[in-house]
Amino acid sequence: MTAQKKVQWTEQQQRAIQARGGNVFVTASAGTGKTAVLSGRCVSIVSEGTACPDVMGMLILTFTEAAAEQMHARIAQQLREAYHQTRDPNLLRQLILLQGANISTIHSFCKRLITEHFHKLALDPAFRVIDADETMLLKAETLEETIEWAWQQKHLVPGLQELLFKRNLRSRDGFLGGVIRLANFLEGVAQPDLWCDRARKLAEQIDPAASDLGRDQQRIVRERMDAILSQLRLCKRLYEDCVPDGNWGEKIEESLIEPVAACIESLDARDWPRCAERIRAFQKPRFNSPQGAQETVAKVLDDLQRSAIDAFLRLNDLAILNPAYLDVVGRSTSLQTNVLVELVRHFTASYAQRKSNLKGLDFADLEHYTLRLLTTADPSGERLGPSETALALRRRFKC
Repeated sequence: MTAQKKVQWTEQQQRAIQARGGNVFVTASAGTGKTAVLSGRCVSIVSEGTACPDVMGMLILTFTEAAAEQMHARIAQQLREAYHQTRDPNLLRQLILLQGANISTIHSFCKRLITEHFHKLALDPAFRVIDADETMLLKAETLEETIEWAWQQKHLVPGLQELLFKRNLRSRDGFLGGVIRLANFLEGVAQPDLWCDRARKLAEQIDPAASDLGRDQQRIVRERMDAILSQLRLCKRLYEDCVPDGNWGEKIEESLIEPVAACIESLDARDWPRCAERIRAFQKPRFNSPQGAQETVAKVLDDLQRSAIDAFLRLNDLAILNPAYLDVVGRSTSLQTNVLVELVRHFTASYAQRKSNLKGLDFADLEHYTLRLLTTADPSGERLGPSETALALRRRFKC
């Protein structure tokens, strides 16, 4: 029999294959050997027989069916090559067991787990998985029903009219398609109802500056002012080092450093209105370029102070510093956000009912139900930990 050519791994690949006792993250561009490395790691682990005695104790998941098939084929190939080189009967045994190994897509694994534990989830054991095309059709039908429902709700009509005014409503990718996109996004959120409630509260906040979003913007303002103040103080220090007897540094201190420092002082005192008032009242000072400094130094100092001034003036572009935005747009946003949340919630409930009527689960359902099987809340209900099912899987799958 012709001798099999041994794979020549790079140093980094070899390290990934031989690493034990922790997680290994492999990242590289397409066609550089990621699948080969992962399959080589699997073969290396079962060859040792310590961490994982055989391939049945491995759980190998991929995103696509093609990737799962490729992974299976690569592991089989490397097992054959290793067996031909060593004639180790254990490797031949692993090659035989490979036919029943747990190598599949993430969704296939989820389906198997849900099928095995359907009673814990109160699911019909005859459930089926809805494919992507059917999911798209169901969501399109549900969206049409949701919009018809919304027009029949008197309390939603004013906000709905405002929400849809001058929007593109003809295309599937138009504005109303955003209801589906937002619902899809919420499928990946651990607590979608909490997310919606928080979005409403943010939109309805009477004092936007007191909301989480407002505090985030205040933090941005503070960070930018700190950078501006540091730049101005550097500018002053450089000038005074070069021109000890000059007075341009005093002008910088009085016209720029003191106003910025005063804004920061107000913010530190939690007096946001006073801070905002000072930022809006700031006027760009007019004074000459640094006197007495060398031309190149003067150019650097001039650029530094001008960029600092421009950065400070740009703070007014933030919504939290625009009274008109907060007054006019803020009220409109609150109304439209409430309507959008209602649309998404009705859409989600209607879509769930349609799936239930079909005894169907989509890919997002597979992930959610699997997460429910694998986690359990602590006594406080605030943190999740592994469930008994998850612990059993840990014992079953060593790698």
